Amino acid sequence: MDGQRLLRMVKSVGNFFKLIRWLDLLFIALIFFLVYKQILTHFYAIDGTAMPITTLEYILISLAFVLMSAAGYALNDYYDYGMDEINKPDKLILHHKLPYKTGLYSFIILMSLGIIISFYQCFVWKNGEIFIIYLFIAAMFWFYSSKYKRELIVGNVIVSLMAALTILLPWLIIIFEGMDAHLLPVSMWKSMNFFIFSYALLSFFITFAREIVKDIVDIEGDKAFGCQNIPIKYGIKTSKLIVAISIILILVELIYVSTRLFSSAYDIMGYFFAFVLIPFGIYILVLTMKAKEKSQWKNLSDTMKVYMLAGILSMILITI
Repeated sequence: MDGQRLLRMVKSVGNFFKLIRWLDLLFIALIFFLVYKQILTHFYAIDGTAMPITTLEYILISLAFVLMSAAGYALNDYYDYGMDEINKPDKLILHHKLPYKTGLYSFIILMSLGIIISFYQCFVWKNGEIFIIYLFIAAMFWFYSSKYKRELIVGNVIVSLMAALTILLPWLIIIFEGMDAHLLPVSMWKSMNFFIFSYALLSFFITFAREIVKDIVDIEGDKAFGCQNIPIKYGIKTSKLIVAISIILILVELIYVSTRLFSSAYDIMGYFFAFVLIPFGIYILVLTMKAKEKSQWKNLSDTMKVYMLAGILSMILITI
């Protein structure tokens, strides 16, 4: 193999990883790891109850979700090609760096792998409920990219629910298997669920707000292809108000969670929420109210992503 051919192969592999958004996939994997390690395993250990699944089983079922997410990203670029030519022509992968059909083929292959792995693991567990959840996830990735993304509010809600599901899915897996094996952390049940649902709710609202901000950034291309999202239907001012309300709801929840943490054994985490996440959230609210130009909305979207990472990393403090 000559040097030029090898270089083309390396570039193609690199472009493929860009297509499936490998950094976002790492973020999803990080969430699955932290929820399992810092919340589920932690409270099971305090309760003195054995985990109902092994680490290897959890890795396999997590891998299935990551593969499905990668498939969803590839399909999204496949269906959004025309809009992306207007919104972000400098970042196009399909038809520029990879064949256009790569998006669809990648979806089929990666989604099939995710379904096969989830089916195998659920078959071993003899747990059809979890496999049904994975089939639902696969369907949502397909319908979101092919239809719902262009519809009013529905697409934003689906993405937000999927973000919350990255928190809830590990919990659901453990709970379904725990019920079958009669292994549930009874004494730590309320504490474990408090953290799970707090993070899931925060993930939902920050993702919902960011999705609207992204719609504002992409309004030109979306409008050209007949999308009916909030910025197009109701205008930038109304969209800004909805984003601001979402951020305010996040701040309200953070204040509530902080007070709960200070009155428990998790005061270090309470300080992080009170003196990092809440001020950071206020800063994002200020950026939202000041945003006018496309570059400002783009900066807000990137800042929200950093905020999401900070929130997820706060799980590390649960065991400190």
